[in-house]
Amino acid sequence: MDDAKLREKAMMAVVAVVVLYAVAVGVWFFSAESAWKRAAKAYGRECDRYEQEEKLISERRKWNELYDREKAAMPTFEAGKATDTVWLRKVEDLARTNLVLITSIDSGKEVEAGDVLELPIEVKSWEGSLEALVKFMHALENTPEGMFDVKEISLRPSQKKGYLRGSLSITCAYMRE
Repeated sequence: MDDAKLREKAMMAVVAVVVLYAVAVGVWFFSAESAWKRAAKAYGRECDRYEQEEKLISERRKWNELYDREKAAMPTFEAGKATDTVWLRKVEDLARTNLVLITSIDSGKEVEAGDVLELPIEVKSWEGSLEALVKFMHALENTPEGMFDVKEISLRPSQKKGYLRGSLSITCAYMRE
């Protein structure tokens, strides 16, 4: 009788070990499968990125020509010449032309961005209609007299009916000789 119980216990232990091994193999298999899926997804992303970068590299001449064309159209000033008055006057002229009243404007310090220089201009207070503001911003970004970019704008209703007031952050890009 003891032999039968001992064999039974031994068989139960063998079955338990086999079941534990089966569970371990199952867990390993399913975790490996999810790891393979993640790796395949990452590989697909990297293949797409490689193709995009390969396309950009093949278009290098086109992008260099566009860059040179924009660079040639950029205004150039003498080394050491102050540019803030030039840009402030141009912004104020464009605002006046488009019926936007600027009551407070100030320029920041010249910032170097590669071989291009940028001058931040803070229009601390302006007032005008929505239509005038849109025309002013369009004129700023499309004028042949310089390269302007509206970086930030805040607006709120004015006390005058149909008017807005607020502030603008503008950047002017140019080069030095």
